[in-house]
Amino acid sequence: MFIALLVVIGITTSSTTGLSQGAGEGARDKYETFSPGSTFYIDSEKGDDQNSGTSPETAWGTLARVNAGAFSAGTRILLKAGTSYRGPLRLHGSGKPGQPIVVDRYGTGAKPKIAAVAADGAVVSLSNVEHWEVNNLELSGGRMGVFVYIKEFGVAHHLHFRNLHIHDIPGGLGSDDGGFLLKREGVTTWFDDLLIEGCLIKHVDRNGILHTDYPTVSDEHHSQNVVIRGNRLEDIGGDGIFILGCDGAFIEHNVLRYAHQRVGRQPGHRACAGIWPQRCNNTVIQFNEVSHTAVGGVTVWDSEAFDDDAACRGTIFQYNYSHDNAGGFLLVCGGAKGTIVRYNISQNDAIATFSLEGDETEDISIYNNVFYVGSGMTVNMTRNTYGSPHDVCYFNNIFYADGTITYNFGSVKDMVFANNVFYGDHRDRPVDSHALTIAPLFLRPGGGQNGRSTADGYKLLPDSPCRGAGKIVPANGGRDFWGNSVPTNRQPAIGAHNG
Repeated sequence: MFIALLVVIGITTSSTTGLSQGAGEGARDKYETFSPGSTFYIDSEKGDDQNSGTSPETAWGTLARVNAGAFSAGTRILLKAGTSYRGPLRLHGSGKPGQPIVVDRYGTGAKPKIAAVAADGAVVSLSNVEHWEVNNLELSGGRMGVFVYIKEFGVAHHLHFRNLHIHDIPGGLGSDDGGFLLKREGVTTWFDDLLIEGCLIKHVDRNGILHTDYPTVSDEHHSQNVVIRGNRLEDIGGDGIFILGCDGAFIEHNVLRYAHQRVGRQPGHRACAGIWPQRCNNTVIQFNEVSHTAVGGVTVWDSEAFDDDAACRGTIFQYNYSHDNAGGFLLVCGGAKGTIVRYNISQNDAIATFSLEGDETEDISIYNNVFYVGSGMTVNMTRNTYGSPHDVCYFNNIFYADGTITYNFGSVKDMVFANNVFYGDHRDRPVDSHALTIAPLFLRPGGGQNGRSTADGYKLLPDSPCRGAGKIVPANGGRDFWGNSVPTNRQPAIGAHNG
């Protein structure tokens, strides 16, 4: 019936055999195919799957018609605003450069809702495809919100996800389930131009966003142009944002609250942190706010806001606001090298602000940050429990204790402190020949709450002794936490504020 309708309205269908790269799961003869550049409408209230789907008046009624299709360049698949659907949504076919296939809503009103059950796996899935954009949907149920899987595919280009609301995903606590799972397998397979932007991810297990290349790990190729930007994540069972095997990724302008809520010390349960790369090169993690990792959760295994993990190279943590994380601010371990930590603000991050671990971990530069420990807290500023990290430099930082700051350098080698401020109760303070121990004169120390704007209390007052007292850093990023320029031809301020 529907084949005849499609022929009448001039839309080509076929059931050709064979599968070109990126055409979808299995053989192409599993799916109906449509002409490039078509637009299809879905309306669960007034639509009918016997319709052509080519106008709002002749909309399809369920996602079954989409799941049965293999779409091509320039196609648009539009769900009516304010409608609801039983998932899953399975997307097949590939677009072309400059002609992506777009899933979005039409009309005005709330995001279309797609709900699935756990047995359905992912609410939205894409397998061995490229050049897709998926926008403005609300997803719930299943074991993953969005699952993208490429295997022995080559390079999967241009997969963009914007403004999705993903919530109540009851994935497994010992698995890779969660809000987004982006998985690649094969030594010649990786992502290029992967974007997750403006999404709300809430109450999901296990992870918020995970890019992984397990089990066929290979460092011969890394995913490129990976950007995770402007998302909000709340109440995450395990890790917030975790990427493996990427080069040049940007993780920026995200807000993450209450990660590591349900993953514990059970068999198969891995340690968790807020935002972290592993086996990645040149990652930039900036302008994020991470708070309450593991607070109220099952365990504090790791539980830092950030982690620079096994075999990472050249990771930069800058302009982030971290507060009230149960395990501390940053873990650097597993042979990470060339880590730069600058112009961040940490308030009331507990246990250990920094954990430095492993023999091969080296070349860590920590400068122009503010670390505040509140009244009644005792925090180990630098902790080492195994291995001998080396070549660690702390300079131009403000260590401010209304509580107590301790130091456990363990077996860390070649550690240097220069031009730092140590204010308040410091136990076994390290040697710093240019240290200041007087009040840095902040606008409102300890006043940070949820929201980056509340970190304004760590701006320096006009008569602060920190102004012009820092060590010159030739390649300093060019700006401070608030966007003020930082000089390279004269002494900058100590701390995260140079205004």
